[in-house]
Amino acid sequence: MLDRRQRFAVFLDRLGSAAPAASHDEAFELLRSILTTVEDEFSGVPEDPDNYLDDGRLYPPQEDSRRKVPGRPDLIRYRSKGHNTWIGSNGAIRIEELPGKSGGPHCCLDKPGEDGRTVRLE
Repeated sequence: MLDRRQRFAVFLDRLGSAAPAASHDEAFELLRSILTTVEDEFSGVPEDPDNYLDDGRLYPPQEDSRRKVPGRPDLIRYRSKGHNTWIGSNGAIRIEELPGKSGGPHCCLDKPGEDGRTVRLE
């Protein structure tokens, strides 16, 4: 079994290596399926979404964490405990670690959509 940080690194590697998505829904499903597979393989914790706060397993973003991005109808932000995940209507995915002891937000993944464009936050 791998610790949380190691599992997150495997997830980022697999997501980054996967074929790009063409839409928000494809990207969301890609993220969900890869994270679930990594956790099934390496966490040793059975999936139990009702116990997500206490079981130590990583879970993909949920619909209740979905946020609109002002002025950006092409972009959806998902807020997690330690990360923001943006998914573009073109399938691009950007994951940023929230600011903490190590400083400001840190980009963990900036995966372009099928059209080659990445998420631009400016």
